[in-house]
Amino acid sequence: MACLAGILPAATVVFQDGQVVHNVTVLSQTEETMELKMPAGTIRFPRTAIKEIDGRLVNAPPAPSPIPASSTGPAETVVSAVETSAVQPTPVSVDPPLPEEAPQNTASTADVPLVEIPAAGTPMFAEPTLLPPVYAHRWNFEWVLLGLLVLGGIWMRSLQWVQKDLYERQADPRFWTMAALLLPGLGPLIYYATAQVSDIVQRKRSSSAGPGPPASEPFWKMPARDPAAHLAAKGQTRRGFEFLDTERKSIQSKRGADLNSGLQHAGEMLEEALLERASDVHIEPTSGDWRVRFRLDGLLHERMSYDADTGRRVVTSLKTLAEIDVAEKRKAQDGRFRVRSGDREVDFRVATTNSLHGEKMVIRILDHQGGVFDLTSLGMSDEMLAKFQNVIHSRNGMILATGPTGAGKTSTLYAALRQLDSTRQNIMTIEDPPEYELAGATQLAVNPKAGVTYESGLRSILRQDPDVILVGEMRDTEAAQVALRAALTGHLVLSSLHTKDAVGTISRLQDMGIERYQVASGLLMVLAQRLVRVLCPQCRQPYGAEGSELETLGMSFEPGSTIYSAGSCEHCLGTGFKGRTGLFELLVMDDNIRRAVGEGIGEAALQEMIVEKGFRSYRFDGAEKILQGITTVEEVLQAV
Repeated sequence: MACLAGILPAATVVFQDGQVVHNVTVLSQTEETMELKMPAGTIRFPRTAIKEIDGRLVNAPPAPSPIPASSTGPAETVVSAVETSAVQPTPVSVDPPLPEEAPQNTASTADVPLVEIPAAGTPMFAEPTLLPPVYAHRWNFEWVLLGLLVLGGIWMRSLQWVQKDLYERQADPRFWTMAALLLPGLGPLIYYATAQVSDIVQRKRSSSAGPGPPASEPFWKMPARDPAAHLAAKGQTRRGFEFLDTERKSIQSKRGADLNSGLQHAGEMLEEALLERASDVHIEPTSGDWRVRFRLDGLLHERMSYDADTGRRVVTSLKTLAEIDVAEKRKAQDGRFRVRSGDREVDFRVATTNSLHGEKMVIRILDHQGGVFDLTSLGMSDEMLAKFQNVIHSRNGMILATGPTGAGKTSTLYAALRQLDSTRQNIMTIEDPPEYELAGATQLAVNPKAGVTYESGLRSILRQDPDVILVGEMRDTEAAQVALRAALTGHLVLSSLHTKDAVGTISRLQDMGIERYQVASGLLMVLAQRLVRVLCPQCRQPYGAEGSELETLGMSFEPGSTIYSAGSCEHCLGTGFKGRTGLFELLVMDDNIRRAVGEGIGEAALQEMIVEKGFRSYRFDGAEKILQGITTVEEVLQAV
């Protein structure tokens, strides 16, 4: 029977008591036992308990054992014991002991070992040892639970997205948040469809109304933004936005719920202003509420509004931060505070004034690290840039940047300082206040309360062995005289001045009490500039020029030339413009010009003289940028 193992995977087994079991697999066998895999499990049986497998006999009926002469038991006991062997077999896990003497039987049972017959009334086999069945885990419930968890996560994520998008659009979050909460999946889908339809309507209205900020709507106050750029900025702000005290420690307000609420609203407002690269924030009271406007690229855009109570709390909180008298609301006051946004610190200069409906506040944003430009990014032509870079490496003399307020003069001067070697030169600046941080330079702030003015600060700088001096602004005659004297005594001085154009700077200095010979000897270069908005490259719209667009400036285009107008898209917040660039005119002093200035030449004669030398005004620079598709005719006309 050794050949049965492994070849009967689905056999029918008949036991000695007549019990039949189907679907049995013979796993192994020995001369005494057989191991069978049955539906109930794997069991080891003695061979004598199995009659046949698939009709083949396993053991012949055992011959009666001879009764030994020495047997002390009666014959009836032996017969009873033999009959007991026909009782239902009981499988055992331990092999039965072999008899000491096996009878020699020539019958068909010669290959069957004899077993010892137990005493009457004793069961022939012990209880079987059942091997544990193989456990097959079913994942039905786990898959259902996993599906519920995934659906719950999607639901929570869609709810967060709805709340975030509502915040960005400055919309009332109550209705749509409740819809997304009560209608999982369906609520966010309805909101998304409504938002897309509203954006399409808003863009059509903006394009039909021409360039400029989109009109305010009851539901959407702002158009959709550029997702990539906005999420990148948001990732930066997630690192933290906190107000700082004078020791640059985070402010933990303990002044009550009203102030805390005001600080929270103020933080959200200023964080939004930094994201949109605003230069100023205007908080203005009206007859019913408070409106907040951001100055973006030189123009004001309304961004949010507060009710009367919230607006007053915001102003009160900001006055407290700026160390301004909160109780005084009738006269103008000013102060400053600092915040930490991500890994950089930003200063805010605050000015308040009384108005018809309450106290108005204007906040100037001074981003020390984010506003320093490179000379190549200012918008100068290659020829003008080469001349400018050549002059700024002079050892002494004065360089002036001129133009109206907000024309980018300070940014140009700092870009020039970045070209100098601060490791070999002692660079010092005095401003009111320092707008940018310059690595390697010593920067002083004007503080009239402490007795530090432009004049006193300049005199103290001259005692510090400087090589390069930056004077934020020459506001009066004394400051101009001190700065020009420093330029004449071996220092390179950079400063700004409010004049109409480059040629007008000569007359302006003379009007401030500077002698003509001092101007001729000390002045190296005058850079006059204006700022214009740059067209959004995503939505600008080309059209053919008529030729007379710049007629008021004495210039004309060739009819049919391609120029551009502003469009409206999500990348530029619906304004049609993204960023600003400069219009420049550069006057470099040479010997002939110095001689003419020393002789007291007039502005008209000086203008004709420098034009013959190749001088180009910022009107020509603006016309070139129009033809290049950088800006529009309207921007150039309003700038010059």
